[in-house]
Amino acid sequence: MGYAVSYRPTRKRAQRQSPANKAQRTKDIKNAIRWNIAQLEHDTVSSETVSRELVLSLLRFGKVAPTADPTGDHVLQQLIKEGYVQRPKRRAGVQVFDRSDLLTSLKAYAGVC
Repeated sequence: MGYAVSYRPTRKRAQRQSPANKAQRTKDIKNAIRWNIAQLEHDTVSSETVSRELVLSLLRFGKVAPTADPTGDHVLQQLIKEGYVQRPKRRAGVQVFDRSDLLTSLKAYAGVC
């Protein structure tokens, strides 16, 4: 008879809680855009404008630095500040982006065809 071994690992694999440097953060942002731009494009196909909250949730910018920025608002603000995305316009108290301009600028930034 053999021994019955129930192996349970005691250590978990370490995950990055926030990007270690600027190059890694940029890479994480571009990957988030690449992986989720199709969903943003599909869900907003019939609208002219896209709200800021919808962009944040569909592109999942909160996953770039989950402990420091769980909503992802700082990531979007960084893209606006650096000039990759135009500033949103305010309509009825809600910040909205022009859909076509937003999609083309995000695709150009991330290198998506």
